[in-house]
Amino acid sequence: MTRKFAIALAALMTAILACTPIPASILPTATPTKPPVVPTLAPPPTLAATVTRAPTPKPAATPTPSGVLFNDDFSSQQVSEDNGWSFTAGDNVDRNWSANKLIISIKKKQYLGLNWPDGAHDNFGAEVEAQPNSASAEYGIAFRISDDKNSYYVFGITTDGKYYLDKLINDEWADPSPAPKTASQYVKQGKAKNTLAVLAEGGKISLYINGFGVKTVTDKSLSEGQVGVFAGSGNSNSAEVAFSRLTILSVDKAKADFGPPPGGPAAQPTPGQPATGGGSGNGVFYVRNTFSGACQVTIWGKSNAGIRAEANSTASKSLPPGTYGAKVALANGREADVPVQLQLPAGGYCTITCYEKSIGYGCGQ
Repeated sequence: MTRKFAIALAALMTAILACTPIPASILPTATPTKPPVVPTLAPPPTLAATVTRAPTPKPAATPTPSGVLFNDDFSSQQVSEDNGWSFTAGDNVDRNWSANKLIISIKKKQYLGLNWPDGAHDNFGAEVEAQPNSASAEYGIAFRISDDKNSYYVFGITTDGKYYLDKLINDEWADPSPAPKTASQYVKQGKAKNTLAVLAEGGKISLYINGFGVKTVTDKSLSEGQVGVFAGSGNSNSAEVAFSRLTILSVDKAKADFGPPPGGPAAQPTPGQPATGGGSGNGVFYVRNTFSGACQVTIWGKSNAGIRAEANSTASKSLPPGTYGAKVALANGREADVPVQLQLPAGGYCTITCYEKSIGYGCGQ
């Protein structure tokens, strides 16, 4: 083959290949480029419509009756703490809250434990309900407690039926006591509940037990301070007392609720008031009613009688002189026996006075 022929043949083959399509299987496969994946975002949650509610109204506070300066029945520990009471345990005294009770426990012989709310008072009436949980205890009202707690009065009763008024002045107990321990028929002994009250007006201090006035003393050592409660062990190694209420009143409210201070003059009959039934040598029983409900008095003895005095009025009946017993029933449901025999003198009188929470009585010529 000549050289020219070889060159011509090569050129012819190149031309043929240029015109023949290349099979797809011979071509390289290109990997397609994928578009970026865009994450699908969840739609934002639909917020519930905000409903504006009117605030729940708080119950209206119970109005404090006129003349009531303070009252706590220990129905709420939080309220009592807000009032200033202390609920703590100590080496010699524990002060605990229980449902409707303040409990003071004494763990040492001849020891007192006090507790009181906030607030100082000068002239006031105070009433406390208390019940011992131990067979032996002393308990009552502490008042005119000084800021340094080194001076105060305590009016107390004992589980064996005595009452007293003591005072601590500059950390020293006074000797003699303003009112030494005295037995009283008005004290409910043992573990019974008792109601004690104090009326403090200047230097005049009157003491009441279960609605009856027992003593009035004059003592000007302390003129003001806090008012609270106390429990004591006396000659026992321990004692426990539960207090269920402390109420502090204005002087006027206390006088209306407690009755006349003990030791004062007996209520006198109205001058010139006619006596029903009259008779030579008889005496007159007067029933004087000082509050808005009726007062019914039943009298028995040498003669029997019933005397009813309506609201704020006086009724009377003439009876033979002699010894009489009497029972009082008030329209508010309270009842009380006059605790002593009344001696009606010939030509004289006996007066029974009805108060809203107590009675007074006395006889004279």
